[in-house]
Amino acid sequence: MSVGSMPWQTSLHSHIQNLSHMLENLDETQVEKALTRMRDCQGLIVFTGIGQNLIMASKVAATYNSLSLRAVSVDPVSSLHGSMSFVRPEDLLVPLSKSGETPELLRFLDGVSKLADCDVLSIHAARGCPLERRSAYSVYLPLLGEADHLNLAPTASSGCFLAFLQALAVQLASMRGLTRADFARTHPEGTLGRQAAMVLP
Repeated sequence: MSVGSMPWQTSLHSHIQNLSHMLENLDETQVEKALTRMRDCQGLIVFTGIGQNLIMASKVAATYNSLSLRAVSVDPVSSLHGSMSFVRPEDLLVPLSKSGETPELLRFLDGVSKLADCDVLSIHAARGCPLERRSAYSVYLPLLGEADHLNLAPTASSGCFLAFLQALAVQLASMRGLTRADFARTHPEGTLGRQAAMVLP
């Protein structure tokens, strides 16, 4: 196949293959430890990452908050320049990185450890990476490759990270007993809030 001729169906199929492979090969012990630590978090779940992972961190934090799981996303580079004081020991820091070796992210972790020393739960796709070694908890996401013709752009990997983290949110919300009434109270406006409220007794 020539460069630039990858059909969109092939790319979608690659996404599906990666999701299936991840599901079949995840270390369930790692996942259970991650769920337990998130469930027991007494502060904020703080998602972070560099580049597109920062955008994903923001989306994931929004999903968690939508399910009444207190979370924020933070830009590690901006934080290194003066906004790290918000992190507290009771928080849980969740850095997202495919390679697990992004220098800015690692420097951010070093800074956090000096200020708050909160637990770190890393989500990555590289066994034995520096990020994994600096984390109290970690989950390795087994991936097959990206879904673009160059096998470079964060496509299938982003889909897997997002799906996995949102799946954890769904289970955590279920474990905490989130009800439709709870959902309606935290969504006082919009279609979702109205749909939840309509089924209340």
